[in-house]
Amino acid sequence: MKIVFISPCFNASRNIPQLVKSLQDQDDPEWSLILIDDMSSDKTVEVIERFSRKDHRISGIINTEKKFALRNIVETARDFENDKDVVIAVVDGDDFICNSRTVTILKNNYKDKIDCVWTAHRWDINGMNISKPIPEKVDPYQWPWSSSHLRTFRSNLLLQIPDSNFKNTFGTWFERGYDQALMLPVIKVSREHKYVNEVCYQYNINSVSVNDRDW
Repeated sequence: MKIVFISPCFNASRNIPQLVKSLQDQDDPEWSLILIDDMSSDKTVEVIERFSRKDHRISGIINTEKKFALRNIVETARDFENDKDVVIAVVDGDDFICNSRTVTILKNNYKDKIDCVWTAHRWDINGMNISKPIPEKVDPYQWPWSSSHLRTFRSNLLLQIPDSNFKNTFGTWFERGYDQALMLPVIKVSREHKYVNEVCYQYNINSVSVNDRDW
């Protein structure tokens, strides 16, 4: 099994080094990271290029048009949708993995019919975790939001989800609330899903890459 981390980045030059280090500190070194610059105005491109030169597990995509997180993630993950042995793990470019066993935890939990796994996380401001289990026979669209971070799924689930599912009625990719727009259909088509109550993800609400999150 291969764990592919996909990180959409916007003005995250100050955050990316911590994200990269959090993966390089994993007890299982078998992972890859794709950093996607989404038209940043800071030095994000330079940081991505520097890390991709230093570590063969890290690669970069430099956009020439603004795509926002959801489109970046889906289009990149579709490169692996025909591979049943790839798990996509989404980490925002201004967050990081806070558990050195995360890759091991994911590999240990993707057994049998498990197609989608998410973990506990912590907010930087108060340590809060809003992720929790979803009963197997419940429609995730009709259940309170539970699969916040770390969001992971088998790449081949995307074969069952057309791009139109990620767009509004005008045919435009969703630009906000992408975590729900991504995970709800993924959970919906999964054979089985699982919540792991181990904190693996640091969610930086006070991120330096987002100066005014409230807007």
